[in-house]
Amino acid sequence: MMHVPGLLVKCMLLTAVCMGTEWLLDDTQDSELSSRALWAEQLSLSLLPAYSLASDPTPDFFLCAPLLYEFANNSASLSNCLVSMARPVRLCQRCYMEYTQLKATMSKIGNPLQNSTVSCSTILLQSDRVQVIVSLSGFFDDLWTDSKCENCLQKNSTGILNSTSEFMDSFDSLIQCFNNTMREPPVPSQQGNYSRVCQSCNGTYKYLNNLYNNLEHTNALCIDIEDAMNGTRKLWSKTFNCTLPCTDTVPVIAVSAFILFLPVVFYLSSFLHSEQKKRKLILPKRFKSGANVANIQDKRN
Repeated sequence: MMHVPGLLVKCMLLTAVCMGTEWLLDDTQDSELSSRALWAEQLSLSLLPAYSLASDPTPDFFLCAPLLYEFANNSASLSNCLVSMARPVRLCQRCYMEYTQLKATMSKIGNPLQNSTVSCSTILLQSDRVQVIVSLSGFFDDLWTDSKCENCLQKNSTGILNSTSEFMDSFDSLIQCFNNTMREPPVPSQQGNYSRVCQSCNGTYKYLNNLYNNLEHTNALCIDIEDAMNGTRKLWSKTFNCTLPCTDTVPVIAVSAFILFLPVVFYLSSFLHSEQKKRKLILPKRFKSGANVANIQDKRN
């Protein structure tokens, strides 16, 4: 018969006692007894990994429990921020601190404990098949990457870039211009308030559009800026029925006309050049008569 260590036997007996205690509990019994039974069960289960087949040592569960609660609080804060900032989209600007705290907690879980060479990653991240913490952390990472938030934040997500702040300030100014103009009474000679919006806010809209184009060229766009600009363009073109005048219209028309006129110039120059050659080939009449007399005299001789 295989020899079982005495501590393992005690753990198994303690687990059995805890399970039996939970079976006997009902809704009318004191909650303190239930919490004690849960504590005893966790204590017994925390001792079992020491006898597993894994070669790496595992720390005590109670040393890793604070990190587990810290991750739970950080994930709850980040989830609350993401949902609150989903409309209008301000994920990157308002939730980067919560995301940074969550990543810091994950680093603590992976790093060795104080005065120890083992970490809590084995017991918290790899102790079950579902791997709840790993899956939840991966979900937040994918959402953060898809939102391209790093493009609008400083290195290591320590703050918001100046270009992002400048764009959002211009966006707020444009929305304020829309609201202020719409509150003004309509002008009888114009079609409602919308034409007034096009005139009053045209300069602010052009400035915001130029900022967006510059950020797009420098790859400094995140979901906050993209959503703000898309909504602004819909308001400008569909709701207010405004159009942004193109400053390159005259040069484009001039170049197009020049290109279209090139074939005409080519064929006209070819025609004139061919006519000039024909004129050179025709001999004068006096020259023809003199040439004929000379030929007749030669024949007579």
